[in-house]
Amino acid sequence: MKKIIKNTKKLLSRNERGQVLVVVAVSIVAMVAIIGLSLDVGIMFIENARLRRAVDASALAAALQFREGYQMSELDKSAVEFLKLNGINDPFALVQVCLGPDFAHTIPIEKCPQPSEMKRKLVRVVARGSVRLAFLPVIGIDLVPIGAEAISETASVDVVLVLDRSESMTWDAPVPTGDPMTTDIMRDPSICNAAANPDPSYTGFCNPFDKVKKAAVGFVEQLYFPYDRVAVVTFDKNPHVVMHFSNVKADITNHIKALTVYQGEETAGDPTGINAIYPAGLPSRWYDAFNIYWGLQCPQEDPDLQASYPRYPDPAPCPTTNIGSGLYTAGTEFTIPLYVRMNSLWVTILLTDGVANSGYDATGRYFCPDYTWGNSDIPPRCNDGDTNTRHGPMSNTSYDAEDFAYDAADFVANKQNSVIFTIGLGAKVTQLRYPTDPNPPLGETFLKYAAEKVGNGGYAFAPSGAQLAALFKQIADKIATRLEH
Repeated sequence: MKKIIKNTKKLLSRNERGQVLVVVAVSIVAMVAIIGLSLDVGIMFIENARLRRAVDASALAAALQFREGYQMSELDKSAVEFLKLNGINDPFALVQVCLGPDFAHTIPIEKCPQPSEMKRKLVRVVARGSVRLAFLPVIGIDLVPIGAEAISETASVDVVLVLDRSESMTWDAPVPTGDPMTTDIMRDPSICNAAANPDPSYTGFCNPFDKVKKAAVGFVEQLYFPYDRVAVVTFDKNPHVVMHFSNVKADITNHIKALTVYQGEETAGDPTGINAIYPAGLPSRWYDAFNIYWGLQCPQEDPDLQASYPRYPDPAPCPTTNIGSGLYTAGTEFTIPLYVRMNSLWVTILLTDGVANSGYDATGRYFCPDYTWGNSDIPPRCNDGDTNTRHGPMSNTSYDAEDFAYDAADFVANKQNSVIFTIGLGAKVTQLRYPTDPNPPLGETFLKYAAEKVGNGGYAFAPSGAQLAALFKQIADKIATRLEH
């Protein structure tokens, strides 16, 4: 009996060792399978994330191709190129827009705005790829398909163009020189405003103003209508709303082409100032006894006329670069209920060729402290030349045209939440007060403040009108985009 029990125990022991080997073998296979599957899942997650990043970039790149008259092929090409740059080779990637040229290139209607809603510049990119696995090929699964999509949106833009039309916009024509004295009659704004333009669709041929207008029209050509809108404001000694927001490109460009340079005091009887010849108005175009044109002159500066002009010797109504009023007027365009679009990107583009020297607002207040009356160039009249001091409130007797411009920039950027871009044109913008002045230029300091410190946009300088077209194109390219999934 004892012998039987002993033999049974030996048999059971051998069976248990066999079972352990089986369990261990099965466990090892299971662990290898789990590790392998984890590795493959990790590979799929990584590749899927890479595909999604590529599709995001592709959709964004395609959206940036929105221009007036764009071709669907341009969006397709840009999207595929960016997919390839990110390591995704999908020649069949699908690019769609709202109301595309055909069904295949049209975003599903539920993803697009309804007819009553604001139009939006959307691009949808759908791409696919495959992931080569590391473990599953042992059971015959070599590749797993993956896919991703993204909808990119280039913001619909509401832009206010704020253009300086002061008398200096004729100053490409030379000053009076020589003996006997000669001058270029095109320096007189009433002459160049009426001159024939090589492009007959434009009014006048004042320079650099003609280049300003053509660069502004070129900017408008970069936008995408009817999604984007443009308003136009000009300023001289006063602001002028040339047109409220419009999404009709031809209407916008025609208004810009018809702009003219300020040519003298504008009155009810002479709304264009064409008859404003010194000393009839303030300021007026001044020809001397030899019929030489010297520029705009203000009778209030002439002691012989002080009886006729009771503000003598105050020059406040004379300067014609009222940047503050131009910006304030531009900012109010975003508040008019008829035109407000809360979901668009608000942009203000200011172009000037000088320094704020006029602070005259709609209430009839002049911001021209008497201690600035003796200034003439840089700093000009009505500007104390101190960029480090802000005088306020407006009732302060030291409040000047420069303070008015800085407050207007704050209003547009901080109150209206508009992005601000600024362009400085010509030597006056970068001119120092005197050759060895350690302080930065008055004009450039303000334009950088408006665009970079508070406006979140950008400042650019154009030595002459020849660079303006390129600078306006850069601004068009910088207009923000939004990305969503």
